[in-house]
Amino acid sequence: MHLLIITGFLGSGKTTLTMQLAAECLRQGRKAAILVNEIGEIGIDSQLLRELDYNVWEMVNGCICCTIAADFIPTLQKLSEEYTVDLVLLEPSGAAEPGSILRNLRYYKGPLESVYIVTLLDPLRLAELYEVVTPLITKQIAEANLILITKSDVAAAEQIRQARHIAAEINPGTEPVEISLRQKLDEAILKEILPWQNWN
Repeated sequence: MHLLIITGFLGSGKTTLTMQLAAECLRQGRKAAILVNEIGEIGIDSQLLRELDYNVWEMVNGCICCTIAADFIPTLQKLSEEYTVDLVLLEPSGAAEPGSILRNLRYYKGPLESVYIVTLLDPLRLAELYEVVTPLITKQIAEANLILITKSDVAAAEQIRQARHIAAEINPGTEPVEISLRQKLDEAILKEILPWQNWN
């Protein structure tokens, strides 16, 4: 079982990406489980996911970075013991710090072949958010294995440039990729993200 953590602030495209990846897993004959938070608009998102026949476990204890040990670890344990799952897609709240999730994984006793973090940056709002919540944005970018700059089809060139600049300053070892989630994910991105194509 592999774990994919998708971080980013509300509106950055986390749920859209999660659904695209889940659909791709199904297309390739793989089983995916989706874990989401039941806070704010995430609750609406989880209902949408259910209607699309994906397996969804809701985190009902609030912000995942604060209460993850109380809900996330038992859920992960249940998945490993009772279900045959290839990929767990974890979509925490926008306020989640990947480091908090990774630290709590030490309480998980089941098999986990890999952990991969994708951080989504919304170039339309990133500069403003970065000024207000600098520490959180910094942690999400710094801990990412892959950085996706979303809304490339509607963002101005200067907004894309600013997003690239911020990402490069914080995580110089990761080259951001520009995408539009209105379109199907590029095969190169799928190869980078999906574990059976690239992580092993």
